[in-house]
Parts: sequence; C-alpha cells; structure tokens
Amino acid sequence: MARGAWATVIAVLLMGMLLPAVALAAPEPGDMFRYNFHRWVDNGGSWYEGYTDNTWSTGEYRVTGVNGSIATVRATYAWSHRSSEGLYLDGSEDRTVTFDTGTRRYTGAQTDLDDYDLWTATDLSVWFWVPPGLSPGEEVWILDDLFTVVSTDSTVWSGGLPRDAIELRAQGSGSRDDAYGQLSFTYTDTYFVDPATGYIIAERYREHDSGRLDGHYSTFDLSEDLDVKGTSYPVTLDLLALLAGVLGPAGVVALVALGAYAIRWRPIIVRRHAGVEKITIRRLWALDRFPRLPNAASDHFGDFLEDFANKALLAKDRVAVAVTDDKLVGLAIYTKEAKIGLVLCRDTELAEALRWFVGAKDFFSETRHPVSAPIRANAASWGVPLQSEHQYNVFETYHVMALGSIPAWAYDSRLVSRMSPADLPAMEEIAKAVYKAPARRWLAAQLASGDIGYVARVGGRIVGFAFATLAGTSGRLHTATVLPEFRNSGIGHELFRARLRALADLGAERALVEIAHGNLASLHIAGQHGFRQAGMLYVETTRTSRIERVIVRR
Repeated sequence: MARGAWATVIAVLLMGMLLPAVALAAPEPGDMFRYNFHRWVDNGGSWYEGYTDNTWSTGEYRVTGVNGSIATVRATYAWSHRSSEGLYLDGSEDRTVTFDTGTRRYTGAQTDLDDYDLWTATDLSVWFWVPPGLSPGEEVWILDDLFTVVSTDSTVWSGGLPRDAIELRAQGSGSRDDAYGQLSFTYTDTYFVDPATGYIIAERYREHDSGRLDGHYSTFDLSEDLDVKGTSYPVTLDLLALLAGVLGPAGVVALVALGAYAIRWRPIIVRRHAGVEKITIRRLWALDRFPRLPNAASDHFGDFLEDFANKALLAKDRVAVAVTDDKLVGLAIYTKEAKIGLVLCRDTELAEALRWFVGAKDFFSETRHPVSAPIRANAASWGVPLQSEHQYNVFETYHVMALGSIPAWAYDSRLVSRMSPADLPAMEEIAKAVYKAPARRWLAAQLASGDIGYVARVGGRIVGFAFATLAGTSGRLHTATVLPEFRNSGIGHELFRARLRALADLGAERALVEIAHGNLASLHIAGQHGFRQAGMLYVETTRTSRIERVIVRR
C-alpha cells in the first residue's frame, strides 16, 4: 500500500480503537446491555436552598426475540431514592415490552419505564435504540421528544473511558406541577449511541427549574446521567481521547500496546447492512470449537482449514475464525516462532479485522485485498491521495499448484525414509539454518497432527525433510527443506515423490503445493510431476518499507 494510504489506515484504526468498520443492523435476539443511572437535584435557591435528592438505578435490557419487525425486550431494574429531608424510597421492575424496529414505537400497553405509565405507550418511541446509519441533521424521536443528530463522530466519557458515539440532542422548555412545585424549566438532553449497533451508550440530561412551591419562590437544577457498563456487543473506544485525557503524550506507546493486548481476544461482532448477515470473529482455543461450516473463506484450501487450525493450536499459536450463522468466512493464524500469519478471507475489512485480531504484520493470503470503501471515503474527506488500489504491500508471491490425480510414484527408499519423533532435533537445526527462526513447536505439531513426514539422510545425517497432509481425499505437500550444501543433488526430487506415493497409497485424489515464485528448482519438480498453476498466494504486509527477513510458508 502507498505510504499515504497506510497513514490513513493507522488513523482510522486509532480513532476507531479497533477495527472493523462495522455496519448497520437491527436488534437481534441475545443483544444485551447493563446500565447505571443517577438522577439528582441540587444548586437550590430560595425555598430549595440546601436541598438535595438522589435517585440511583441499575438495570439490564435483553432482546429476547425478534419476529419480523417486532422486537421483544425484557427490562429489569432496581432503584432507590434519598433526599436531604430524610425521605427514602426504593423499588424494582421486571417488564417485557415490544416495539416495532421500523417505526421504533412501542406496540404494547406500556413502556419499559415506570415513569411513563400514565402515557399512551404506542405514542412513544423507544429510548435505548436508534437506527445506527444516521446522518448529521436527521431528526429522531426518543420517547416523547424530537432529537437532532449533531454528530456521527462524537466522543463521550462513560464508565471512565472515552467512547465513539453518534450524538443526538434535544433542547426546549416546559412546565411542571408535581411534588417539586409549580415550575417552568429549560433543558438540554443529549444521547450518545453506538455507531455500529444504535444501542445507547450514555445520556446526559440537564434541567434548570424556577417557580413556586407552596407559594414560595424556588429554583434548582435537575440532572440525569445514564451510562452503559456492560454489553453483549463491542463498544468502540476513542483511543486517542483516552491517551490524551488520561496519560498525555508520554503514555501513548505503552497504552496502545497494553490496550491492544487486553481487548484483542474479546469476540467482535461485525454487523453488515440491515437484513444481510452478522459476522462474529472469535479466538479459537480448542479444536472442538472449530466451526464445521461450509467454506466461504478460501478458494483453494477449504479442505485444509480445520487442519491449519489444529496444527496452530498444537503449536500454541494464535487462531481466530470469522463465521456467520451458516458459513465460515475467515480464518487467521499467527505463528509465533516464525512471526508470520495466515489470513484466508476474501473481504478486505474482515481480513483487516482478522489480521489485527491475531496480531500479524506479515501474512499469507490468497487475496490481493483492495483498499476498502470506508478507507477510501476517509482518505477523500481528509484529502489524502491513495497511490495504490491495494490495502497492503506485498512481500513475496507463491504459486499454488494443483494435481488432479496422483500416480503411485517410486522413490529412493535408501535416501528417503519416514519421519519419527526422534528426528525432530535434527530437523529443528535444519530449519534454523535455512529459515533463521526456531521451529521446534511447529515441527512437533505437524507430527502430532498426523502429517506424513519424510527425512533425507546422507551418510546417516539428516539433511532434509518434508511433510504431506491428507484431508479427506485432498492432499497437500508442504515444507520441503534441504540444507543448502545438499541441494541440486536429487534430494528434493525424492522427497517430492515419496510424499506423492504416500498420498496415493492413502487414497488421495488430488493434491496442492505452494512454491515461492523464485524457487525455480521446486517449480520445475512440481511441473515434472504434473502439477499446474491453480492460483497465487501473497505475503501481504502492513509495512510501508522493505525489511530483510526470510518468509517461510507454514
């Protein structure tokens, strides 16, 4: 990617705290948030001088069902009230209400708030959710008031953290005749909602009252703060505001690293445009949690996705998957020993989310990812020219080659023999010499996963090794490694044939191999044995300048 384009990406990631440009969605079953609420009266004058009262509430809202456009929500909360005159009240509510996601109007006999029990519920709009795809200047009803969108890129400090938000505001005046007296008031009510989901993040209500109580002139301020404290969906943080407001410039680097580590493994829900689908990214901790869904992540390696995950887990590497309800749309792995990733995902924004999730700067990919539409839009709005149409630079390219049927080739069994665990130390030394990186855990994981391995010996010394994987009736040849001083002597050729013979004997009907474009000897061997070009692998990188390193395909 061009340097200017990558600068745009960095800015987007920092300002959005994390990632994927999540899109719009209506409420879905299982959506949940918890909140704290505080209402207080203070700053009293005349008859109210010295008077205060406080109401505290905590609650949880959970979407229990969606039938067409009608959402069902269970609201539970408890409250307590104290005043400086010694009054104490408390109570709790457990209500299930319905509303229309199209109109946002309540559809039942009551709302979720006991304060509005005397109102006609169907005249009111829900307060806890708005359509997330709002534009500045749009007007939205919340309960009985009309709010205007003042910003779609606001920051609100809530729960001690700065959060990205859509900001909506209503201002006005009114009058009351209640326990506080006969008063007129002016108010400003500000709602902050999550840009991805439309659910509330916080509310800030400020009111000034003046009038009479029992014939005496009275004034006071009434305020309300609501803050969401826990959600079933991610709420995006404004990282720059956090750094600037809490630590200042000196804390930027440390906190970015710490924050990224702390939140990386929380599941991320990527909501596509309304009515299309929801994509969930989560870390895979055990193979029994691998999503056995139809492959929509890879063009060539669909049969091997579970095997890739299994080996990475055995090697204690990082694994993440992206799924919809009915398909696997992405797989990402970061191999810590070799410091290289694998991201199999066709969509640029989702690939970026997966890449970030596992922490890979350099990664293998089947897709040459184009710059995503949000990045282009942001770049255009900031006047940043994008000199490349691609999201990432390319470090190296590999040929993916395929063989449709596998002959039972003969090979020199005096030179090449099946691998055993006792061979691992020698293989590790070869890998260090060739790839300049440790490989103990990764090599052990190949054998532990059931891979077919062969070693080549010269004078009793192991000088090369190679693996083959069988998944169903599909085979894959990988990691052929020979010490430089023993190359061009037929060893690579015999390792190739030995693996093909093993796959044929096990019933494999087809095979794949990936070979670096500059590895002419291996490309020639593959061609000799009937392999033909089927696709490409790219080592994509977030780096903007070339570094010297050996890339190893694992």
